[in-house]
Amino acid sequence: MRFIQRKGAEEKALGRLEPWFSALLRARGIDTEEKVEAFLNPGPEDFHDPFLLEGMAETVRLLKEAAGRGDPILIWGDYDADGVCAASLLLQTLRETGAKAGVFLPSRHRDGYGLNRDRIAEMAGDFRLLITVDCGISGAEEVRLAQRLGLRVIVTDHHELPETLPPADAVMDPLIGSYPCPRLCGAGVAWKIAQALLGTEGARKHLDLAALATVADLVPLTGENRVIVREGLKVMAETRRPGLRALMASAGIRGLPRSEDLAFRLGPRINAAGRMGDADPALRLLTTDSEEEGQALAAFLEKNNALRQGEEARIQQEALEAILREGDPESAPVLIALGDAWNPGLIGLAAGKICQRYHRPAIVLTRKDEFAVGSCRSIPGIPIFSLLQACGDLLIRCGGHAQAAGLTMDPEKLPAFRQRLSGLIREGFDPGLFVPAAEYDLRLPFGSWTADRLAMLEALEPTGLGNPAPSFLLAGAARQSARRVGRDGAHLKLTLAEEGGALIDGIAFGHGEEAEGLAPRLDVIYHPVRNDFGGRVRIEAQAEALREACPDPTLLSLEGQEEGLRLIRQRTLTDEELRSVYRLLRAKQFPSAEALAEAAGFSREQILTALTAFSDTRLIRWTVEPFSVTLLKAERCKMSDSPLIRYLRSFTGNGFS
Repeated sequence: MRFIQRKGAEEKALGRLEPWFSALLRARGIDTEEKVEAFLNPGPEDFHDPFLLEGMAETVRLLKEAAGRGDPILIWGDYDADGVCAASLLLQTLRETGAKAGVFLPSRHRDGYGLNRDRIAEMAGDFRLLITVDCGISGAEEVRLAQRLGLRVIVTDHHELPETLPPADAVMDPLIGSYPCPRLCGAGVAWKIAQALLGTEGARKHLDLAALATVADLVPLTGENRVIVREGLKVMAETRRPGLRALMASAGIRGLPRSEDLAFRLGPRINAAGRMGDADPALRLLTTDSEEEGQALAAFLEKNNALRQGEEARIQQEALEAILREGDPESAPVLIALGDAWNPGLIGLAAGKICQRYHRPAIVLTRKDEFAVGSCRSIPGIPIFSLLQACGDLLIRCGGHAQAAGLTMDPEKLPAFRQRLSGLIREGFDPGLFVPAAEYDLRLPFGSWTADRLAMLEALEPTGLGNPAPSFLLAGAARQSARRVGRDGAHLKLTLAEEGGALIDGIAFGHGEEAEGLAPRLDVIYHPVRNDFGGRVRIEAQAEALREACPDPTLLSLEGQEEGLRLIRQRTLTDEELRSVYRLLRAKQFPSAEALAEAAGFSREQILTALTAFSDTRLIRWTVEPFSVTLLKAERCKMSDSPLIRYLRSFTGNGFS
């Protein structure tokens, strides 16, 4: 794994701020004192005028006219957390203005995404105005049908614009025109409508749902989005919604929520409704005034989410088994699995987990009638949607963006599709993209953390896409203990010793499998957390990425540096050269790396590379000081199984094995 320092993290003070904290801000594009003030102290005054959104004036006029005439309004949403929150928010806003409004959330399994002609035809007679949230920008034909059936139509969306906008009575998407925050989510757009109708203070109570959707839908937490989430978290802490309070309690959220609570606790529970069945229970949970109903719906969503987790794990395991039957996942440019009767609402999650595990594009498909319906997830640098388009003649349909996409195809064409897609990736992309990378901001001694410094980090909240949580490098830490903890041993509990420092307690969520065979010295990317358990305050490390300690610290930040490339070329070895070093190790013991280097005829740096590669592939166990090499039971392996070797060779033109 490559450890890369974030660009721009220069330890040069901004105003009166300490250099280390200034570096965190610079890495996030905050490089002037004016930007610092705006970033660290955002407030309601930083919300933009909602009428800067193109189409807002016409949208407000049509909604007010419908409310004044008593015309029934249909809000058409979506089945994910963003669509549910947007529909709930707009429903309550319209009812506050005196409008008659109802909501339709399509079923992922019956209706599919977006506007649906059959459903429009069924409901047209009961409504006079149709307004979409989080969908509709590509639904030109469906909009025309609704208008022919006597409906006025307002489209509000946030997705990428088609070549031709739908012919609705009003169209609003922050990507149209020059709105200052073009990456609002669907519920963010709905909140701007509330702001236009109710005023900023009147719409404030709905910021809890706008914040939840903004985080769950993975839009950048910069600009106005950051203000929405920051203010929305305050509203959520004292929310008037009985169902949301009950859901927060069942998810273990107490006090002021954090952005990660929305991302990993509330968002998945809301999403689970639409993934496992219909999203209506989630809508009712967010809009009910009844404490009793709120408790019951929260319990239902909690149970539904647990079922989702179990079914997702099963699909992921079966998909992995299918991938393994095709060959070595580590050498394939794309991983593809086809199964029977997998839940279409969960295959995207399974694809995401597989993509994350092997750090290469993953596609999981399930048979549906005579078709195969699939979901794709990709890695930075490999735009999966563009690649699907290049295979368009083998597909029935596809859609999406660079990192995530969906497709429908004839399963008989899967072999040809696999071959062509694999070829496109092999021929068109640098193999170095397949070496996983983890970013960090700064290298700081762990012993430098204090309660005051942790408090300074909180000023960067809310964190997420576009404003990553700050992370730090702990290099060469000695492993004192490592054990699996949590359900099924999924997590890794660590005790580390910093050179010249005290012991460090840490936890690495999702790294339980690494407990066995963990190297004696580790490089760790982490963020510090405060532990108040038992009334005793301690600062611990929450690890995000682990690897065997790099023998040369210069490898920690080589990205884009000419000197780094020179060093890489100096320490790169061929397979035959690596085999010659291994034969020497089998023949005799060496007192030092220098002695082994002299015997092998290589540099000390090349020997350290070889030893790291042998350790990666479980051929040896070794330490630098005191120098020691223990041969392990040899198993068939390839040197390309070593992350370090793959990384080095990615710069020297070697391709896939």
